[in-house]
Amino acid sequence: MNNQDTSNKIIKKVALSWRLLLFVLLFPIFWQMYKTMIVHVTSMFNEPLESMSHGWLVPLVSIYAVWIQRGKLRKAATYPSWTGLLLTLFSLIVYWFGCRGGQSRIEQFSLIGLLWSVPFAFWGWEVARLLIFPVGYMLFSVPLSSFLDFFTVTLRLLSTTIVCGFMNGVGYDVQRVGNALFSRMPNAPFALDVADGCSGIESFFAVMALTAAYAWLKQKTLLQKIILFFFAIPVAVIGNSVRLISDCLVAVNFGQDAVGGYYHDYSGFAIAFLNVFLVVQLSNLVAKLDDWVINHRKIPQILKESPPVPPRTEKGCHLVRHALPVFAVIMIIWFAVSSRFVAEPFYDSADFVAESLPEQVLDFKGEVPLFCHNEKCLMVTTEEQLLEAGQVAGNFQCPSCGGSMNIKSLGEMTDTPKDTSVLKRNYRSPDGMVYNLNVVIGGRNRYSIHRAEQCLPAQGFLMEQAGVKPLKLADDTYLKVRKIDASRQGVHGATLVYWFASRHHVCCSHAERILLDVWDRSIHNTINRWVMFAAFIPSGLDSPESVARFEEFISELYPQIYLKSRR
Repeated sequence: MNNQDTSNKIIKKVALSWRLLLFVLLFPIFWQMYKTMIVHVTSMFNEPLESMSHGWLVPLVSIYAVWIQRGKLRKAATYPSWTGLLLTLFSLIVYWFGCRGGQSRIEQFSLIGLLWSVPFAFWGWEVARLLIFPVGYMLFSVPLSSFLDFFTVTLRLLSTTIVCGFMNGVGYDVQRVGNALFSRMPNAPFALDVADGCSGIESFFAVMALTAAYAWLKQKTLLQKIILFFFAIPVAVIGNSVRLISDCLVAVNFGQDAVGGYYHDYSGFAIAFLNVFLVVQLSNLVAKLDDWVINHRKIPQILKESPPVPPRTEKGCHLVRHALPVFAVIMIIWFAVSSRFVAEPFYDSADFVAESLPEQVLDFKGEVPLFCHNEKCLMVTTEEQLLEAGQVAGNFQCPSCGGSMNIKSLGEMTDTPKDTSVLKRNYRSPDGMVYNLNVVIGGRNRYSIHRAEQCLPAQGFLMEQAGVKPLKLADDTYLKVRKIDASRQGVHGATLVYWFASRHHVCCSHAERILLDVWDRSIHNTINRWVMFAAFIPSGLDSPESVARFEEFISELYPQIYLKSRR
């Protein structure tokens, strides 16, 4: 080995070492950028709504995956990459939108992007390729369950359909109504409502995370890993269905009370063992099938495990390219500092919403509902009835217990922030058609507006179907609303429709509303004032005639309460 080769090796080792030191020094900066997000996201791991109990293990798996590849990473390190620098810039832009938009999940995506793009920029593609799984696996730590209401409803209906079919197939007379199961056996009555937590969404994400880790560790080829990963979906459905079947069998043999408590809390552990068993057995099956397919069929080369590409050698590497890690660090520091020194966003007013709802719309006369806040009473009446009884507006008292009456129910008063405003009227036509209209004007706290998919089950409703429905208005424009068909004891075939509006936006998707918020806060430095319009139709919207009549009602009402012309 000549002196030139020795000198080149020393230079390369020094270059890799100072880049590693620079990368390590970035972690205190990352902590300052993301500490609020990390605290918020980890707190959501314990929330039942998010179903993220597996989230604590995800970073440990990622760290382990990096550790066992440390030798390969060391050998794969080459020259800095312009592509990695551009991806670092993109991740920082995502960070800006997440930070300014107040969305921790978007910030989390940007952190995951930086953990991959920064090593890409520092050491090149081969290092980035080895980090695809360890960093990509961190996506399983992003809380998404509360954003997947449509998927949760589908899982609930799928699980209850499977369970109902099985129970009837083995001789038990069970009926499915929406997402609930009812026994029609006189000697073994039970009623089980499959709530969000029992929909299978928790096991769905947990099994996918387990399967991804097991596939990466145990399977040899990319094809095997992909096949086993997609087997996580039926495994999660099977595991959750087995749990619900066991609930039904326990209710039949020991009574419905036995299903709750310890059995409900700890039966999940047995299902977790079942999921692990299924994943291991499927892994062995996939390995055997894949070996046969590769030996007997032509498989695209990309799906086979290809040997790592040898490090690319470059002659005359420019000084600018070696300075790319410094450029990356400067960009990170600039985004970290600038995001903290932007002026506070402007909080919009709610003058684009009427201060009250009209007393009459077409032939529908409106009544203002009032709610008693005495927990032992909870009487519901109307403002018009209390005025007829001689009570004074603004000081209504419950005719039953003498307690205070409010336009907000006790639950709404307890669960919503204090600056949340509510407008309500129950509109009734001469032929008995009823539309219960509820307008929620959000305050500064984003929790002013709750998802209807969460509120309906809390009120005892069973959601049967959900989707987007375009309503044709009188001016030949369309208003897209979220339509949910639901039922409960005494109320069958009911429908809830809702949508959101701010000064400049109208939508019916929570995800779209959040993205619009992020854009306006980040680009226009404005916090939107959102309003949720919700109409409950006890008789449902199940026919063209009922839809047409509701469209006529909304065409007349909507311009009177959504005053878009005010700026």
